Amino acid sequence: MHLIIEGRGGDWHKLQDLPALYELLDTLPGRINMTKIMPPIVTRYVGVSPEDWGISGFVMIAESHISVHTFPERGEVAIDVFSCKEFDPAHTCDLLIEAFGLAEVETCVLRRGLEYGTETSMLPNQVAPHVTAYTPNITKPEPIEAHTALAGYNPNGYESNGHAHN
Repeated sequence: MHLIIEGRGGDWHKLQDLPALYELLDTLPGRINMTKIMPPIVTRYVGVSPEDWGISGFVMIAESHISVHTFPERGEVAIDVFSCKEFDPAHTCDLLIEAFGLAEVETCVLRRGLEYGTETSMLPNQVAPHVTAYTPNITKPEPIEAHTALAGYNPNGYESNGHAHN
């Protein structure tokens, strides 16, 4: 399943709160019966136009992923909850409406990814070519500062460059 949410009329403070987005992405998988497999990644984005700034976050779950992109100046948020496991989209949507104080949402639920829990008859040439990430040493990844796209909030109080922030 793929739940797509376009939210409008959101609470400015909630839409720009990096620690709250981290907490949401850290707890949401368990609240919708999914399995978080890594801590969330959240970052602040400054766009070319002043109204384009916001925060974005991502959490990988065993079933796929959850991503959030906010635009506080416009009161908007774009959210994807993608899972190869069935979940309750209405309950999930209610949790996200509350989290961002949304006045209006437009949703779409796509039925995709559900066949991965069963055997399939797909041949390798039906799923290729794909671009894959090469991780030579998964147990000891590169320092986070080597990945500029991951820069941002860290619940331990450090920026990606290792300097403490207030």
